[in-house]
Amino acid sequence: MKHFNIHSKENMAGGKKIKLSDFNLFQTDPSASEALLLPTEEGYQIIPLRRDIKKLYIEVTTLCNFSCTTCIRNSWQDDMGQMEWTTFELLVEQMRQLPELETVHFGGFGEPMSHPRFFDMLRAVKLLGLRAEMITNGSFLTPENIKKLISLSLDAIFISLDGPDEEEYNQIRQTDFAPVVDNIKALNAAKDLAKSKLPELGIEFVAMKKNFHKLAKLIRLSVELKARQVIVTNVLPYNEEMKDEILYDLDDSQLNHGRDNILVKVHAKMPYMKIRTDRQCKFVEDKAATITYRGEVAPCYALMHAYHCYIYGRKKEMSPFYLGNVNESTIGDIWTDPSYVNFRSKLKDFKIPSCTDCKYVDGCSYTDTNEADCWGNSPSCADCLWSRRLIACP
Repeated sequence: MKHFNIHSKENMAGGKKIKLSDFNLFQTDPSASEALLLPTEEGYQIIPLRRDIKKLYIEVTTLCNFSCTTCIRNSWQDDMGQMEWTTFELLVEQMRQLPELETVHFGGFGEPMSHPRFFDMLRAVKLLGLRAEMITNGSFLTPENIKKLISLSLDAIFISLDGPDEEEYNQIRQTDFAPVVDNIKALNAAKDLAKSKLPELGIEFVAMKKNFHKLAKLIRLSVELKARQVIVTNVLPYNEEMKDEILYDLDDSQLNHGRDNILVKVHAKMPYMKIRTDRQCKFVEDKAATITYRGEVAPCYALMHAYHCYIYGRKKEMSPFYLGNVNESTIGDIWTDPSYVNFRSKLKDFKIPSCTDCKYVDGCSYTDTNEADCWGNSPSCADCLWSRRLIACP
């Protein structure tokens, strides 16, 4: 098997940059002066190089005060850390040069509010006129922090609740359920007092065998807590004990939640619960990119860090894939680099083999890592459960 350096964006090199003016092409499009000319089986494809990022997922920290059984830290191979303020300042200046940027989501694989300058970051994003979102475990929703979130007009807050009561939540999150729910109620009370609709509340629920039977109860609790939506995602196992908790083989067309069936269908944004043939990259379709706390730009959550996970019981080693670093280049230049454009182009049409349901999967060494696949892609997205809509994120 050919060896690839998965950390190098040169794996995706290809095509030739051209000036559109030289070819009298796309004259009515002021957003692009250059394009990538790609050879195809049918001839050539011309992709205008636009800085059309719409959403940035910013990981301001990988530190967290919880020790959840579902967390990527169970197989973590990266150093822990927090984004330097100088890195964030560079990023803010670079965001000014992205004409179509709409949303900044503070997330990644850490607790955003544990960063000592998180509220300065939120303030800077809002001063740019952008929509700001965050995902949190809810433990930092103190009265003082709630007041700041409301005054700074955070648009949406997603709180992870993997159970509607102490039993499953305490076991999965390794902490107490009641304080988090009390914090959500305090957030609602403060919003009412300030006559503010922001931040809108969302709940994220990681579904597995041990808690799925209480999804309907969680939906009822979410309605009581005035949540606008509940995002349900399947678990991605990061250790041996979690790999038997997957629910991906359910007939989701026949799921019945009894008297709460309609309530669940209305309020829950459900993932697929079984593998299907269609595949789609949410990050490509949403024109989104992720940025690690070190400033590295990765195409998606799955390629941000080094770890191992279990795909239908198969252990898979995952290496990160970075297209650049905002400390060394700009996010706009990284986005329009031919390597990144090539990567998105392949995923747009999903010209990637399907390892997950391949009949040869059990005897194939390609699936041991995301280094490469049998079609020569490096890195490979052929085993991605996000593309199968089994795993979801805000």
